[in-house]
Amino acid sequence: MDLPVNTLLQGGKYRIVRFIGSGGFGCTYEAEHVMLEKRVAIKEFFVKDFCNRDEMTACVTVGTESKRKLVDKLKRKFVDEAKSLSQLRHPGIVSVSDVFEENGTAYFVMDYIEGSSLSELIAREKRLPEKRALRYIRQAGTALRYVHGHNRLHLDVKPGNIMINTADEAVLIDFGASKQYDEAGGENTSTLMGRTPGYAPLEQMGNDVVKFMPATDIYALGATLYKSLTGQTPLSATLLASGEALDPLPKSISESTRKAVEAAMRLNKKERPQTVEEFLEMLDEKGEGDTELSERPKVVVKPKREEEPERISVANRKRKWPLFAFLCAAIVIAVGIFVWPKGEEGNVINGHRYVDLGLSVKWATVNIGSPLQEGAGDYYAWGVTTTGDKLEYSEKSYSVDVGIAGDIGGSQYDVARTVWGGSWRLPTKDEFEELKNKCKWEWIVKEYFSGYKITGPSGNSIYLPAGGYRNGYSKHEVGRRGEYWTSTPFDDKNAYSLTFDGEMSYVSCFPKYVGRNIRPVTE
Repeated sequence: MDLPVNTLLQGGKYRIVRFIGSGGFGCTYEAEHVMLEKRVAIKEFFVKDFCNRDEMTACVTVGTESKRKLVDKLKRKFVDEAKSLSQLRHPGIVSVSDVFEENGTAYFVMDYIEGSSLSELIAREKRLPEKRALRYIRQAGTALRYVHGHNRLHLDVKPGNIMINTADEAVLIDFGASKQYDEAGGENTSTLMGRTPGYAPLEQMGNDVVKFMPATDIYALGATLYKSLTGQTPLSATLLASGEALDPLPKSISESTRKAVEAAMRLNKKERPQTVEEFLEMLDEKGEGDTELSERPKVVVKPKREEEPERISVANRKRKWPLFAFLCAAIVIAVGIFVWPKGEEGNVINGHRYVDLGLSVKWATVNIGSPLQEGAGDYYAWGVTTTGDKLEYSEKSYSVDVGIAGDIGGSQYDVARTVWGGSWRLPTKDEFEELKNKCKWEWIVKEYFSGYKITGPSGNSIYLPAGGYRNGYSKHEVGRRGEYWTSTPFDDKNAYSLTFDGEMSYVSCFPKYVGRNIRPVTE
């Protein structure tokens, strides 16, 4: 799917150095500006659920004619947003220096930021000391204030979109979901709505961001601070609206920081700080009460009910609760109809949702790499945790499997464990057999792909899209056939996979080098 190393763009102006990663609508690369001998980052427009790439020419095509109009519209917005973002100049914002069309798609060029994301930093250190977390949030907040000053919302603020460079400074990146608003406050331009669970407020989950309101980004900034201080991904706004509560911040956190996080994460957007400046003023600059990381407990444990401290408020309880509860319930119901499968219990592990079907394991609601149930997501070879390797036949295709004699679930070769973390892992052959034999399978047509609605003994259900499979750069049988890796090998060159079409499903062995979808499970 990604461009090979040393691919040249713009007549040799840029050279691809490595593939960094991909989302639902684009691929990001480290590249070199050849003449300037300068490293840059290049983002390529590539809607992975709809687009294919010719292996010989690298040209991007739309898989089905019915989706061409949608893809063309999104590409135009991608280019327009890149042009608009190129006008923003701030040390805390990644700078866009070029935009162009090539290979049947579009690209824009950004500064390459040496360092790691705040998300990676938190993963390594578990959670950050208060002073350090506040410094990053203040820097990101200052950049966000500049963005808001240009009548633009970011709409996808989260730890993964804040880079910490080698100078230990926070830089805001990935404006792919951002929106520009005109002087009257109405939506002017947009690309794709970001809805990262835990960081997107209720109005964003319900597509109600038609007017310029910084409070939407402020919720995400407060949630990012919560993640930095606890190491835990916040519960989604829809779960909070349904009555769930956030675990309390560590006792060592200062009162002013507690109040700032509480205020920023209120469900009612009108009750949050209305400007970034207002939010930043609430933060305790000195970070009093902060202790060294080594002195803090590694896990936040919910105390027993009789000893339970006051939780972070998710609504202003001084308001009229019945009316507020009614509005929240209406939003939750609306989101549930269009986003999540019926019967889902709303459980989250490490930021990803699962459904209890009444089987031996619990199943994720989406494929790895897809933000929606209907999307196929990424394609992986067996035992490989990056999307770009070992997806076509050669003797080297099997080299990664040397020494792997048994189930790879939960190991370094397990895509689900590596990409999602926590207790997520690949399902075993037996667990797919259980899914096949103990559940009701119904072939249905969703917006993206056809696939199976699978209902378990509990009455809850998941949806497995027919994403086909990938061989080299080409995808096959999309919308007609589904193929999902298990963690169980068959022999040195084959592993078991769940395969289905509209008439049958079975678990059998297939060559390890072919790219297939991943649906994680958890205990």
